[in-house]
Amino acid sequence: MSNSDAVAAHGRPHLPTWRRFAGIVALYVLLGPLMGAVGVNGIFTVYAVSTGIVSGSSGDIARLFWGGMVVGTMVFAIGAYAFGSVSALAVGLAVALGDRRLFGVSWRRALRSAFVMWLLSVIVVLTVVPPEGQVQWIGGLLVAHLFAAAACTWIARRIFR
Repeated sequence: MSNSDAVAAHGRPHLPTWRRFAGIVALYVLLGPLMGAVGVNGIFTVYAVSTGIVSGSSGDIARLFWGGMVVGTMVFAIGAYAFGSVSALAVGLAVALGDRRLFGVSWRRALRSAFVMWLLSVIVVLTVVPPEGQVQWIGGLLVAHLFAAAACTWIARRIFR
């Protein structure tokens, strides 16, 4: 996307101020881990509910859904901020640097940098997590990184027009 594309997409050029840069980074750092936790928890909740439906225990579906979304999000959020803050910072910096160069808040830049951070986290998972849990971790982290990047980019594009 060229500078003229950024102007056309947003209607007017923005001023590349350091406050704007810091605001974009702060948005990703503060909301990214929470959005990642919501994404992972949503996938796991859908899996648990669908497993309950298939097994025929339809009485537990509401408990699985609401308990999974509320309690699960609280539990996942703690780990998300502990482990996802570095990824959120990296994605936020990448997006803010692109915005500073007048490319705007870019979906492509956000999702690409989230994917790179996921690949780096996979290396950590493969060295730390036992083989039995690696597939779940790798899949969960992919959902977390991409969902968080997409949600934060959507919000940033509305705030930083």
